Amino acid sequence: MARRSPSDRTARSRALVPSLAVIAAASLWSTLGISYEILLHGGGTDRVTMVTLRLTIAALVVLAYALMRRPEALRVPRAARASLLGTGVVSFGVFYVALIYAFHWSSVPVATVLLYTAPAWVALGEHLFLGYRMTRTATIALGATLLGAVLVADILRGTGELTLKGIAAGLFSAVTYSSMSLFGKRAMDSVPPLTVMVYGMGIGALCLIPVKLLVSGPTLPEPGLLLRIALWPALAVTVVPVALYTWGLSMLRPSTASILATVEPVFAIALAWLILDQHLHPAQIVGAALVLGAAVYLSLNPSSGACTKTPAGFGTGGR
Repeated sequence: MARRSPSDRTARSRALVPSLAVIAAASLWSTLGISYEILLHGGGTDRVTMVTLRLTIAALVVLAYALMRRPEALRVPRAARASLLGTGVVSFGVFYVALIYAFHWSSVPVATVLLYTAPAWVALGEHLFLGYRMTRTATIALGATLLGAVLVADILRGTGELTLKGIAAGLFSAVTYSSMSLFGKRAMDSVPPLTVMVYGMGIGALCLIPVKLLVSGPTLPEPGLLLRIALWPALAVTVVPVALYTWGLSMLRPSTASILATVEPVFAIALAWLILDQHLHPAQIVGAALVLGAAVYLSLNPSSGACTKTPAGFGTGGR
Protein backbone atom coordinates (compact mmCIF):
# COMPACT_ATOMS: atom_id res chain seq x y z
CA MET A 1 0.00 0.00 0.00
CA ALA A 2 1.41 3.37 -1.00
CA ARG A 3 2.22 5.76 1.82
CA ARG A 4 0.40 9.06 1.99
CA SER A 5 2.57 12.01 1.13
CA PRO A 6 3.15 14.75 3.75
CA SER A 7 0.97 17.08 1.66
CA ASP A 8 -1.92 14.55 1.79
CA ARG A 9 -1.61 14.24 5.56
CA THR A 10 -1.50 18.02 5.92
CA ALA A 11 -4.60 18.43 3.77
CA ARG A 12 -6.49 15.84 5.83
CA SER A 13 -5.37 17.50 9.06
CA ARG A 14 -6.54 20.90 7.86
CA ALA A 15 -9.88 19.43 6.81
CA LEU A 16 -10.31 17.77 10.21
CA VAL A 17 -10.08 21.05 12.16
CA PRO A 18 -13.32 22.59 10.82
CA SER A 19 -15.08 19.26 11.44
CA LEU A 20 -13.98 19.36 15.07
CA ALA A 21 -15.15 22.98 15.34
CA VAL A 22 -18.64 21.92 14.24
CA ILE A 23 -18.66 19.07 16.78
CA ALA A 24 -17.57 21.47 19.56
CA ALA A 25 -20.40 23.83 18.61
CA ALA A 26 -22.90 20.97 18.74
CA SER A 27 -21.64 19.99 22.18
CA LEU A 28 -22.39 23.46 23.51
CA TRP A 29 -25.78 23.53 21.77
CA SER A 30 -26.66 20.25 23.47
CA THR A 31 -27.06 22.14 26.76
CA LEU A 32 -29.70 24.50 25.34
CA GLY A 33 -32.87 22.60 26.21
CA ILE A 34 -31.62 21.89 29.71
CA SER A 35 -30.67 25.53 30.22
CA TYR A 36 -34.18 26.58 29.21
CA GLU A 37 -35.76 24.09 31.61
CA ILE A 38 -33.57 25.17 34.52
CA LEU A 39 -33.85 28.91 33.94
CA LEU A 40 -37.61 28.79 33.35
CA HIS A 41 -38.18 26.71 36.47
CA GLY A 42 -39.81 28.88 39.12
CA GLY A 43 -41.58 31.21 36.70
CA GLY A 44 -39.11 34.10 36.70
CA THR A 45 -39.76 34.74 33.02
CA ASP A 46 -41.65 33.36 30.01
CA ARG A 47 -40.42 31.54 26.91
CA VAL A 48 -40.74 34.38 24.41
CA THR A 49 -38.91 36.74 26.78
CA MET A 50 -36.22 34.10 27.26
CA VAL A 51 -35.44 33.70 23.56
CA THR A 52 -35.71 37.45 22.93
CA LEU A 53 -33.19 38.24 25.66
CA ARG A 54 -30.93 35.43 24.57
CA LEU A 55 -30.80 36.59 20.95
CA THR A 56 -30.66 40.33 21.75
CA ILE A 57 -27.76 39.95 24.19
CA ALA A 58 -25.89 37.69 21.78
CA ALA A 59 -26.47 40.15 18.92
CA LEU A 60 -25.10 43.05 21.00
CA VAL A 61 -21.98 41.07 21.94
CA VAL A 62 -21.26 40.16 18.32
CA LEU A 63 -21.93 43.73 17.17
CA ALA A 64 -19.55 45.10 19.81
CA TYR A 65 -16.83 42.69 18.67
CA ALA A 66 -17.31 43.72 15.03
CA LEU A 67 -17.19 47.43 15.87
CA MET A 68 -13.98 47.05 17.88
CA ARG A 69 -12.08 44.49 15.84
CA ARG A 70 -13.55 44.28 12.33
CA PRO A 71 -15.71 47.27 11.41
CA GLU A 72 -15.41 46.38 7.74
CA ALA A 73 -17.69 43.40 8.49
CA LEU A 74 -20.58 45.84 8.87
CA ARG A 75 -20.49 46.73 5.19
CA VAL A 76 -23.01 44.70 3.20
CA PRO A 77 -23.09 44.54 -0.60
CA ARG A 78 -26.46 44.62 -2.29
CA ALA A 79 -26.11 40.97 -3.39
CA ALA A 80 -26.08 39.72 0.22
CA ARG A 81 -28.96 41.77 1.65
CA ALA A 82 -31.82 39.41 0.83
CA SER A 83 -29.94 36.40 2.19
CA LEU A 84 -29.06 38.22 5.41
CA LEU A 85 -32.69 39.27 5.82
CA GLY A 86 -33.82 35.65 5.42
CA THR A 87 -31.17 34.48 7.89
CA GLY A 88 -32.33 36.96 10.50
CA VAL A 89 -36.09 36.56 10.14
CA VAL A 90 -36.41 32.82 9.58
CA SER A 91 -33.15 31.16 10.64
CA PHE A 92 -32.84 33.08 13.90
CA GLY A 93 -36.12 34.76 14.83
CA VAL A 94 -38.71 32.14 13.85
CA PHE A 95 -36.40 29.22 14.62
CA TYR A 96 -35.65 30.34 18.19
CA VAL A 97 -39.35 30.56 19.04
CA ALA A 98 -40.19 27.26 17.36
CA LEU A 99 -37.44 25.39 19.18
CA ILE A 100 -38.21 26.60 22.70
CA TYR A 101 -41.85 25.58 22.27
CA ALA A 102 -40.77 22.21 20.85
CA PHE A 103 -38.85 21.63 24.08
CA HIS A 104 -41.91 22.68 26.08
CA TRP A 105 -44.52 20.65 24.18
CA SER A 106 -42.47 17.44 23.96
CA SER A 107 -39.21 17.00 25.88
CA VAL A 108 -35.55 17.94 25.58
CA PRO A 109 -34.47 14.63 23.96
CA VAL A 110 -37.44 14.39 21.58
CA ALA A 111 -37.25 18.02 20.43
CA THR A 112 -33.49 17.83 19.98
CA VAL A 113 -33.69 14.71 17.82
CA LEU A 114 -36.60 16.03 15.75
CA LEU A 115 -34.47 19.11 15.10
CA TYR A 116 -31.90 16.81 13.57
CA THR A 117 -34.14 15.75 10.74
CA ALA A 118 -32.72 19.00 9.29
CA PRO A 119 -29.68 17.30 7.68
CA ALA A 120 -32.09 15.20 5.61
CA TRP A 121 -33.83 18.35 4.33
CA VAL A 122 -30.45 19.98 3.61
CA ALA A 123 -28.90 16.98 1.83
CA LEU A 124 -32.04 16.35 -0.21
CA GLY A 125 -32.25 20.02 -1.18
CA GLU A 126 -28.59 20.05 -2.21
CA HIS A 127 -29.09 17.00 -4.39
CA LEU A 128 -32.38 18.00 -6.00
CA PHE A 129 -31.92 21.75 -6.45
CA LEU A 130 -28.23 22.70 -6.20
CA GLY A 131 -26.45 19.91 -8.03
CA TYR A 132 -24.49 18.40 -5.14
CA ARG A 133 -23.58 14.75 -5.57
CA MET A 134 -24.46 12.46 -2.66
CA THR A 135 -21.11 10.82 -1.89
CA ARG A 136 -20.94 7.29 -0.51
CA THR A 137 -19.66 8.62 2.81
CA ALA A 138 -22.46 11.18 3.12
CA THR A 139 -25.11 8.61 2.12
CA ILE A 140 -23.97 6.07 4.72
CA ALA A 141 -23.66 8.70 7.43
CA LEU A 142 -27.04 10.22 6.59
CA GLY A 143 -28.74 6.83 6.70
CA ALA A 144 -27.16 6.00 10.06
CA THR A 145 -28.10 9.44 11.37
CA LEU A 146 -31.76 9.12 10.39
CA LEU A 147 -32.06 5.59 11.83
CA GLY A 148 -30.33 6.73 15.00
CA ALA A 149 -32.63 9.73 15.28
CA VAL A 150 -35.71 7.50 15.05
CA LEU A 151 -34.39 5.23 17.81
CA VAL A 152 -33.27 8.06 20.07
CA ALA A 153 -36.62 9.82 19.73
CA ASP A 154 -38.34 6.56 20.74
CA ILE A 155 -40.64 6.85 17.75
CA LEU A 156 -40.88 3.09 17.22
CA ARG A 157 -42.00 2.28 20.78
CA GLY A 158 -43.92 5.49 21.50
CA THR A 159 -43.61 6.82 25.04
CA GLY A 160 -46.62 9.10 25.27
CA GLU A 161 -44.41 12.18 25.06
CA LEU A 162 -44.89 12.61 21.32
CA THR A 163 -48.01 14.74 21.05
CA LEU A 164 -49.04 16.08 17.66
CA LYS A 165 -48.29 19.62 18.84
CA GLY A 166 -44.82 18.62 20.03
CA ILE A 167 -44.00 16.76 16.82
CA ALA A 168 -45.24 19.69 14.69
CA ALA A 169 -43.13 22.18 16.65
CA GLY A 170 -40.09 19.91 16.45
CA LEU A 171 -40.38 19.40 12.70
CA PHE A 172 -41.06 23.11 12.12
CA SER A 173 -37.92 23.94 14.09
CA ALA A 174 -36.02 21.53 11.81
CA VAL A 175 -37.35 23.22 8.67
CA THR A 176 -36.49 26.72 9.92
CA TYR A 177 -33.08 25.50 11.08
CA SER A 178 -32.36 23.99 7.66
CA SER A 179 -33.10 27.41 6.14
CA MET A 180 -29.77 28.52 7.61
CA SER A 181 -28.12 26.31 5.03
CA LEU A 182 -29.90 28.24 2.28
CA PHE A 183 -29.56 31.82 3.44
CA GLY A 184 -26.30 31.83 5.38
CA LYS A 185 -23.97 30.16 2.91
CA ARG A 186 -25.43 32.16 0.05
CA ALA A 187 -24.68 35.33 2.00
CA MET A 188 -21.13 34.05 2.61
CA ASP A 189 -20.56 34.12 -1.14
CA SER A 190 -20.41 37.92 -0.72
CA VAL A 191 -19.60 38.60 2.96
CA PRO A 192 -17.51 36.96 5.72
CA PRO A 193 -19.10 34.74 8.41
CA LEU A 194 -18.91 37.55 10.99
CA THR A 195 -21.20 39.67 8.84
CA VAL A 196 -23.71 36.83 8.71
CA MET A 197 -23.61 36.61 12.51
CA VAL A 198 -23.94 40.36 13.07
CA TYR A 199 -26.86 40.90 10.74
CA GLY A 200 -28.52 37.51 11.20
CA MET A 201 -28.64 37.85 14.99
CA GLY A 202 -29.42 41.57 14.86
CA ILE A 203 -32.34 41.22 12.44
CA GLY A 204 -33.63 38.21 14.37
CA ALA A 205 -33.55 40.17 17.64
CA LEU A 206 -35.34 43.13 16.06
CA CYS A 207 -38.06 40.74 14.90
CA LEU A 208 -38.46 39.13 18.34
CA ILE A 209 -38.60 42.34 20.40
CA PRO A 210 -42.06 43.43 19.16
CA VAL A 211 -43.31 39.84 19.55
CA LYS A 212 -42.09 39.83 23.15
CA LEU A 213 -43.77 43.17 23.85
CA LEU A 214 -47.02 41.88 22.37
CA VAL A 215 -46.95 38.57 24.27
CA SER A 216 -45.65 39.60 27.70
CA GLY A 217 -45.21 43.36 27.71
CA PRO A 218 -42.06 45.25 28.69
CA THR A 219 -41.37 43.26 31.90
CA LEU A 220 -37.90 41.77 32.39
CA PRO A 221 -36.65 39.07 34.79
CA GLU A 222 -34.90 40.03 38.01
CA PRO A 223 -31.17 40.92 37.69
CA GLY A 224 -29.83 37.55 38.87
CA LEU A 225 -31.86 35.61 36.31
CA LEU A 226 -31.04 38.15 33.62
CA LEU A 227 -27.32 37.62 34.30
CA ARG A 228 -27.71 33.84 34.07
CA ILE A 229 -29.53 34.19 30.76
CA ALA A 230 -26.71 36.41 29.47
CA LEU A 231 -23.94 34.04 30.55
CA TRP A 232 -25.52 30.72 29.63
CA PRO A 233 -27.98 30.78 26.72
CA ALA A 234 -26.73 34.05 25.20
CA LEU A 235 -22.96 33.59 25.39
CA ALA A 236 -22.07 29.94 26.04
CA VAL A 237 -24.85 28.45 23.91
CA THR A 238 -25.17 31.12 21.20
CA VAL A 239 -22.17 33.35 20.53
CA VAL A 240 -19.41 30.78 21.01
CA PRO A 241 -20.98 27.82 19.16
CA VAL A 242 -22.35 29.96 16.32
CA ALA A 243 -18.84 31.33 15.79
CA LEU A 244 -17.38 27.81 15.79
CA TYR A 245 -20.05 26.39 13.51
CA THR A 246 -20.00 29.27 11.02
CA TRP A 247 -16.21 29.10 10.77
CA GLY A 248 -16.26 25.34 10.31
CA LEU A 249 -19.05 25.52 7.76
CA SER A 250 -17.12 28.01 5.63
CA MET A 251 -14.75 25.09 4.83
CA LEU A 252 -17.28 22.25 4.62
CA ARG A 253 -20.24 21.22 2.52
CA PRO A 254 -23.52 22.14 4.23
CA SER A 255 -24.69 18.51 4.44
CA THR A 256 -21.38 17.48 6.03
CA ALA A 257 -21.58 20.20 8.68
CA SER A 258 -25.23 19.38 9.39
CA ILE A 259 -24.52 15.67 9.82
CA LEU A 260 -21.47 16.31 12.01
CA ALA A 261 -23.61 18.46 14.28
CA THR A 262 -25.85 15.48 15.00
CA VAL A 263 -23.66 14.64 17.98
CA GLU A 264 -25.88 17.22 19.70
CA PRO A 265 -28.82 14.88 20.40
CA VAL A 266 -26.46 12.30 21.88
CA PHE A 267 -25.05 14.78 24.38
CA ALA A 268 -28.44 16.39 25.00
CA ILE A 269 -30.05 13.06 25.88
CA ALA A 270 -27.15 12.12 28.14
CA LEU A 271 -27.40 15.46 29.96
CA ALA A 272 -31.18 15.15 30.22
CA TRP A 273 -30.66 11.75 31.84
CA LEU A 274 -28.12 13.08 34.32
CA ILE A 275 -29.77 16.41 35.14
CA LEU A 276 -33.48 16.00 34.38
CA ASP A 277 -33.71 12.29 35.21
CA GLN A 278 -34.96 11.37 31.73
CA HIS A 279 -33.68 7.82 31.43
CA LEU A 280 -32.42 6.12 28.29
CA HIS A 281 -33.57 2.63 27.32
CA PRO A 282 -31.45 0.23 25.22
CA ALA A 283 -32.94 1.22 21.84
CA GLN A 284 -32.12 4.87 22.53
CA ILE A 285 -28.54 3.92 23.41
CA VAL A 286 -28.27 2.11 20.06
CA GLY A 287 -29.64 5.17 18.30
CA ALA A 288 -27.20 7.46 20.10
CA ALA A 289 -24.34 5.18 19.03
CA LEU A 290 -25.49 5.36 15.39
CA VAL A 291 -25.66 9.16 15.44
CA LEU A 292 -22.29 9.54 17.13
CA GLY A 293 -20.76 6.89 14.87
CA ALA A 294 -21.91 8.76 11.78
CA ALA A 295 -20.31 11.97 13.07
CA VAL A 296 -17.03 10.18 13.86
CA TYR A 297 -17.08 8.50 10.44
CA LEU A 298 -17.35 11.87 8.72
CA SER A 299 -14.67 13.36 10.98
CA LEU A 300 -12.29 10.56 10.00
CA ASN A 301 -13.03 11.16 6.31
CA PRO A 302 -13.03 14.98 6.15
CA SER A 303 -11.87 15.15 2.55
CA SER A 304 -15.21 13.72 1.48
CA GLY A 305 -16.88 16.76 2.96
CA ALA A 306 -14.64 19.38 1.41
CA CYS A 307 -16.53 22.36 0.11
CA THR A 308 -17.14 22.21 -3.64
CA LYS A 309 -18.21 24.97 -5.92
CA THR A 310 -21.92 24.86 -6.75
CA PRO A 311 -24.32 27.17 -8.55
CA ALA A 312 -25.29 28.64 -5.18
CA GLY A 313 -23.41 27.34 -2.16
CA PHE A 314 -25.24 27.65 1.12
CA GLY A 315 -25.27 26.96 4.83
CA THR A 316 -24.72 28.49 8.21
CA GLY A 317 -25.67 27.42 11.67
CA GLY A 318 -27.05 28.64 14.89
CA ARG A 319 -29.29 27.72 17.78
